[in-house]
Amino acid sequence: MEATFGSGDLTDYARRRMALALYAKGQSFLGASILLQRHGGDEYVVLHLTSQGTEIIMKALLLLLDYKKFAKPNRRYGHDLEGVAAEALRVFGLHPMRPALAQEVKALNVFYKGNLLRYNGLPDIFIDPKTIGRHRLLRRTTAVIRLANREIAKLGQP
Repeated sequence: MEATFGSGDLTDYARRRMALALYAKGQSFLGASILLQRHGGDEYVVLHLTSQGTEIIMKALLLLLDYKKFAKPNRRYGHDLEGVAAEALRVFGLHPMRPALAQEVKALNVFYKGNLLRYNGLPDIFIDPKTIGRHRLLRRTTAVIRLANREIAKLGQP
């Protein structure tokens, strides 16, 4: 007989540790995007890492808030930056994104959600990746990280 484990079998401590590990991965994806951008990395990879880091950080923060409640919805969003951002804004009681940021997220989401940043295709030859905005998203995500890090530190590790 094979034993299986699901999130229902985990302790609250284990759920928190998993959410914190996911949060750390998101920060690493963002950090990698910044390093690549500074050192001449492929711009599509920079865009993908920025998107992936932002997505994972938002999902991790939802899991830190209530792992049991958000574990399944997080899977439902997949790689949808707009969907997970809307949920995070709603759950944390934040104001909607400013129009310029919302437009940037929407445009970036088309490429990210469609896996057009990871694989080669027509965008590689027809769209200059430097024309796809990400600076507002990166600044906002960095601000969220600073705030979240303070809140996480207040609660203490683990």
